[in-house]
Amino acid sequence: MQEVHYDIKVMAPGEVLRRPAHVAGYFYHVLEGEIEAVVAGEARLSAGPKDTLVASGFVGHVIQNHKFAPARVLIGTEPYEYLSWLPATFTLSLYPYDPDDSLNRRLLLAMALVIEEISDPVVAPDQLSLERTAELIIFYFFRMGSMGDGQLDPFPWSDKRLMASVSAMQDDPARNWTLDQLAKLASMSRSAFAERFRQVLGVTPMQMLSEFRLRVAMRNLQQGASISETALRCGYGSDEAFIRAFKRVFGNTPARWLREQHRSMLDA
Repeated sequence: MQEVHYDIKVMAPGEVLRRPAHVAGYFYHVLEGEIEAVVAGEARLSAGPKDTLVASGFVGHVIQNHKFAPARVLIGTEPYEYLSWLPATFTLSLYPYDPDDSLNRRLLLAMALVIEEISDPVVAPDQLSLERTAELIIFYFFRMGSMGDGQLDPFPWSDKRLMASVSAMQDDPARNWTLDQLAKLASMSRSAFAERFRQVLGVTPMQMLSEFRLRVAMRNLQQGASISETALRCGYGSDEAFIRAFKRVFGNTPARWLREQHRSMLDA
């Protein structure tokens, strides 16, 4: 698992941060000034003091300071292993500052905990503390983005039986998992497991397994692995099966996806 990472960056006027597609999520919490996030051909969002931009690592994006004054930003990188049920289609969101929103106030308190942890001149940051705070921040993002009362109900991690099967798929996505094997890990019958899994997580076990495999595949491709090597490492029986699965989720073949991500970083 990749580590959660935080940094406070002062962006000079006109400075640009280019983020290639990666299997991680990013947030940009503005402390001072104003920034803009750009996903080529898809979205362009601006954020001012106390606003937060969240960008999926599944798409390349650019963060820029187009003002004449510096911008001070808390940047968080959070691996998707923390959100195994997060859809791969998630892209770019803005969480504006709202002092009347109790969830927004709690989000800012969590951000303040991170800032204090990484800014202490005497005590080095504790990685476990940062990881727990990362989970808290993610929960608030989802609660703020949910409809109605901001409740995460049902929340996947509350079902330990399901999470046993999810963790097993996440740890070994290349394995040829069957529904019977996953149901056994959850100590449930095949039919009860399949129904409960879809009810709570919104996808079938095999759909989630495909998500895990594709995330590993993306990481391998970004690191220079060939399509054949990636297909083998990620549990696909052939190059063709891998290409079909990739195109079904991302709308492009792996080769074209890599080319477009590179081009979007140049054009954004």
